[in-house]
Amino acid sequence: MIKERRTRLSLAVVMMLALALGTAPLPGCAKKAAVTSGPTALANLSVARSALSTIAPDAKLMSVNTYMRTVPGVAPAWIFTFGSPSGNDLFRVFAAGGKLIFVQKAGGVGLAESAWSSIPGTDIWKIDSDAAYTKALAASGARGTPATYGMGFETIKSSMDASAAAPMVWRVTLTPATGGAATATVDVNATTGAATVVK
Repeated sequence: MIKERRTRLSLAVVMMLALALGTAPLPGCAKKAAVTSGPTALANLSVARSALSTIAPDAKLMSVNTYMRTVPGVAPAWIFTFGSPSGNDLFRVFAAGGKLIFVQKAGGVGLAESAWSSIPGTDIWKIDSDAAYTKALAASGARGTPATYGMGFETIKSSMDASAAAPMVWRVTLTPATGGAATATVDVNATTGAATVVK
């Protein structure tokens, strides 16, 4: 059973230590997931789901994002945000390389009961993070490899979200290595792979 962990260490320090030591899921947080390790978001999804299997088995994926700006070629850490309809609870699961880092209970979701049915299942998620990055880089017209990138998508758009981002669409932000070049933002549909440069 997962116990909510409280720590004074910063999230970055915890994640760096965990990744550097190659740790398994934190004691008491989850059963080990029988999955293939990998750097992509989909490769870490089952790890994130397994972490909530006892405390929120009905949890629905609401968003996935890179934890921080990521250097191309370095395996990113992922934040999966889930909502539990039965408890109206919000959970954030941090994972990287097929390993659970930790789970954070983050309060209530605030969704109306009728809104839960509009959250799609993850079976429609076809375009993984590596493919979305490749498509975004090609669509951006950028030359060379960006210095860093960040990416993520939501499965549902909340009424309080004023951004132009659409559900089930990766938003990929590429920071150029060359000084003076503009940062490129590209939307890549997570179900079809269609890429659109954000003006």
